[in-house]
Amino acid sequence: MKEREFRLDFFIAIAALLVSALTAGTLFYQTRVIGAQYAATIWPYLSVESTFDNPNGETIALNNDGLGPALIRSAQLSVDGKKVSSWNEYFATLIRSDPRIRGFFLRMERAMLAGQHPPLTITTASIGSTTIRPGQSKTLLRIWSPSADFVPLDAVAEHPISIDFCYCSLNGSCWSLHAMPGKSGGPDPQPVSRCTSSAEIESYRVAAPSRGRREPSTR
Repeated sequence: MKEREFRLDFFIAIAALLVSALTAGTLFYQTRVIGAQYAATIWPYLSVESTFDNPNGETIALNNDGLGPALIRSAQLSVDGKKVSSWNEYFATLIRSDPRIRGFFLRMERAMLAGQHPPLTITTASIGSTTIRPGQSKTLLRIWSPSADFVPLDAVAEHPISIDFCYCSLNGSCWSLHAMPGKSGGPDPQPVSRCTSSAEIESYRVAAPSRGRREPSTR
């Protein structure tokens, strides 16, 4: 009789362990499902769009097409395969390497020395440790002129740029994006464990060369 009671207690204990394990597994699965659902509701998706207003100018914008805010941890700008820290340094690199762009800035200089306002708008933006809201678009660079022959877009286009971003969502998931404005079909953001760089793209006023034909400051 005691042996039979022992066996019954043993099977009851085993059944209780199985029920507990099943309950724990169910709770773990539900937690993962809830976590995945939450991650989907705050998922950011960054993309870089380059718009040419031929022949008047170009706009490079950063878009968040996802559902949650993108917490940008780093941004690195490169031109002709060389890393630069600011849009001023970007223009200085173009001036050094391309006589057509150098002449473009000299025309700006002559207009300003003559007391004229050159028909040109250059807008840049800093990008680094910042947040891009869902549906938000941030203009990184805009070059525009009402004069069709003023901006040498063909020369600018011959010096490809790339921008590397690392950004995270509110739940700590992170992605890297290697964008090449002006080229279609770029790679999608790739998951990374974390963002290790803190690089920023600095925005400075883009100045024309002085009378001594010095290049813009690249502080």
